[in-house]
Amino acid sequence: MSSKPLDGILVVDLSRYLPGPLTAKMLANLGARVIKVEEPEFGDPVRSAPPMERGASRLARLLLSGVESVALDLKREEAREVLRALLETADVLLESFRPGKLAEFGLSETSAKEGFPRLVVCSISGWGSSGPVSARTGHDLTYQAAAGALAATGEMPNVPVADLLGAFAAVSAVSSALLARETSGRGTFIDASLFDAAVIANLTNVAASTGEGGDEVGGRTGLTGAYPCYRIYDTGDGRRFALAALEPRFWKGLCQALDRRDLVGLQYRRDAESHALVAEVFRTRSAEEWSRLCHEHDLPGEIVLTPSEASRGEQAGFRDLATEEGRLPFPALLDRQRPEASASLPALGEHTRAVLEEFAPQTTQLSRRALRAAGIGRRLTLRQAVGRWAAGRLGH
Repeated sequence: MSSKPLDGILVVDLSRYLPGPLTAKMLANLGARVIKVEEPEFGDPVRSAPPMERGASRLARLLLSGVESVALDLKREEAREVLRALLETADVLLESFRPGKLAEFGLSETSAKEGFPRLVVCSISGWGSSGPVSARTGHDLTYQAAAGALAATGEMPNVPVADLLGAFAAVSAVSSALLARETSGRGTFIDASLFDAAVIANLTNVAASTGEGGDEVGGRTGLTGAYPCYRIYDTGDGRRFALAALEPRFWKGLCQALDRRDLVGLQYRRDAESHALVAEVFRTRSAEEWSRLCHEHDLPGEIVLTPSEASRGEQAGFRDLATEEGRLPFPALLDRQRPEASASLPALGEHTRAVLEEFAPQTTQLSRRALRAAGIGRRLTLRQAVGRWAAGRLGH
């Protein structure tokens, strides 16, 4: 792809952890130039998130590759002056502080609109910038819990849905705001809430709810294991197999392929005996045998793969979804091509001097000591950062 949709767009990213950096990464994959502003002492905490591989966090390699890292201590006025110089040219500002924190840096919603009228400001927070619990702390697990998204199973989620869907909601909102700016000439202040994302992600459970107070934690729905036709089964070789025969024609097709007409009436049964009977059937064959049977009869069923197996799978390879060496692709094709994704992880503060020379040339005349005194460019060693993580000093 010779050009990308966001070529020429400059994004300044103040965010940390997962949702904000993922938003920035996806915007970078779409062509935006992303300048990541990190706290000079230890940077984005994701840099120290285990597991480590070849001296760097594997998660950081996925999230931070392809961006430029600038070390600024925004508690210092000199560093904030550099940020304002960046924003004079920037198209987008991403941040994930608690609501109100950005105003302490002189960038409230009102002042940002007055000082940088074309700037799209995307504030990503747990609960949103308004409401009775907006100042409350949280993480993906608590946002999903409060959104009702965990009630159907009552178990730990395997994927941080609020964080991930929140990031993609932010990407969509930023892209829409940039498009709207082409007509209006003005930026937009985006309030992206991870709780909001979890509520929307829970739509199928909401639709299945009685809405009459009869819901319960652990009360499974049709898409979370209530029916024998749509659940995960143990196979005869100790693996697991996901069956998704939700439509009657698929369930009947499975029963015919097995020559088990006695099972046809069990498709939507919720009783333990029906589930146990179908589970016993699945233990009679290996996962590969079930896979062949489903695919030969055009039935929706797949072996439950590990993440490493999935990344090496035939379909993932064909679709260019490999994540080796820190490459995190954009999850869609544009004109049948996947936007190129960089796998280059910047060192903390690696691009500070180059960015200063481009956007704040007056600061380059200062000595290294003066820059550090102003909260610009100081770095923490990897060993120190890992030690801080282990000591629990990098939390919210």
